[in-house]
Amino acid sequence: MSADPLGPDARRRANEIFDRALDVRSSDRAAFVAQASDSDSIRDEVLSLLAWHERSEPLLSPVVATTPSRPADPGHLVGQVVGQYRILRVLGEGGMGVVYEAEDLRLGRNVALKAIVPGVASDPTRRERLRREARAAASLTHPGIATVYALEAIGDDLYIAGEFVAGETLRTELAHGPVHASRVLDTAIELAHALAAAHDRGVIHRDLKPENVIRTPAGRVKILDFGLARMRDLPPELAHLTDDGQVFGTPGYMSPEQIRRDTVDARSDLFSLGILLYELVAGTHPFGGMDSAETIARILEADPPPLSGSPGSKEPGLHRSKPRLEGIIRTLLRKAPAARFASAHELVAALDRVRAGEPAPLPSPGAAPVNARWWWKFHQAATCGFYALLLLPAWLAVVTMGPTVGRSLLLTAAVAAVATTTLRLHLWFAADSMPGEWAVQHARSWAWLRLADLLLAATAVAIGVLALEREPALAMVLVVGGVVALLSATIIEPATTRAAFGPRSQSGRGD
Repeated sequence: MSADPLGPDARRRANEIFDRALDVRSSDRAAFVAQASDSDSIRDEVLSLLAWHERSEPLLSPVVATTPSRPADPGHLVGQVVGQYRILRVLGEGGMGVVYEAEDLRLGRNVALKAIVPGVASDPTRRERLRREARAAASLTHPGIATVYALEAIGDDLYIAGEFVAGETLRTELAHGPVHASRVLDTAIELAHALAAAHDRGVIHRDLKPENVIRTPAGRVKILDFGLARMRDLPPELAHLTDDGQVFGTPGYMSPEQIRRDTVDARSDLFSLGILLYELVAGTHPFGGMDSAETIARILEADPPPLSGSPGSKEPGLHRSKPRLEGIIRTLLRKAPAARFASAHELVAALDRVRAGEPAPLPSPGAAPVNARWWWKFHQAATCGFYALLLLPAWLAVVTMGPTVGRSLLLTAAVAAVATTTLRLHLWFAADSMPGEWAVQHARSWAWLRLADLLLAATAVAIGVLALEREPALAMVLVVGGVVALLSATIIEPATTRAAFGPRSQSGRGD
């Protein structure tokens, strides 16, 4: 399975041209890229990255505060009282503002207080959208979600007061390397339950990443920062309040539909969760590149490397749950939303099955229609039957010929027929009983299956040629049968497999 459709050298060249093109005037970039590119694929890749860059520049550029009410030093408020809050320390800083640990003097509790950047607070439209999103987040009550208490307007500034959660983020946890498999599974189940609760209330997080998940001292996880959340199914007159034309989220954890600014629903959070879980298992980002542009391109185009080759996969706990856990993660990372789990509830059910040591039912790769899967099965059954019948004229032809070479060819044909039939039945079983493993099993058996197919076709034709003088009728049947077997293996089967299991299933690549 190739992790990058361009290859490392072409990818490196595309990134070089992309970086140089950023210094060229926008109107001249297309001509520059066409002249600098070594191939059409590199040219198209660079133009695609430039198009994404031009759409998402507001996201990737730092927010410049023009209001002098807040100094650049995020720690300037520490020790001061803002409204009813005494600022204790800085917890973190992000694109939407600075997060402090503060004491609520009125209620006598510590809170996480996010000071929103002045650019948002001073814009009426963005301020109204933030108010609605804070209200949506405040409606969530779940042990796996940090509670939002209030959106406070203090002077000219906006603050979001929320639950203060002690512990360390998963980003800090990842600094120590891959996480043990049982811990990953427990984490996945807790996060899936929390997302299910949010999605049931119509709230999509849109920025799920290790920095936004914290593990408490008791070992439980909580999702932080629903500040980028949005409400689904708003009336048309309010829809503009959920998006001001920017791409929201962190580039390395966006779903493909987020990057393309397509319609985003709850399945986008599931893709981000898949990236997070992959990182916990492998210790590395599934689409990580040398820069954000390459990471974005990989999210849009490339498959993640198999977890079986990652450092975390060598742990005994993960080995026992393989390939079920990997099948779930790969399902979450499918490019098409329709090919992922339909909901977080469906994901919870699959994870519970894995924890119980049972096969987890997964959506079909590529979300293939039922009739496509039926035709794939029909082709497998017809091929097995045809190969068995083809051995009969081969045996009759060899009996009449008698030479040793004919018997050797017959033995070769029989071995090939048994091998290809066994492998096809195995793939049929995998497709029905453990669909999450089908891609892995297909990738492992594809080369052997194709070799057996071609060997059977070649031996049938060879026996037919040898029998041409003595048994012309049998010879014709064998030659025609060999040609049919060849066409079936090289043209018909790849098409039915692609239709049933998705475009990445052929040529021995998994989903």
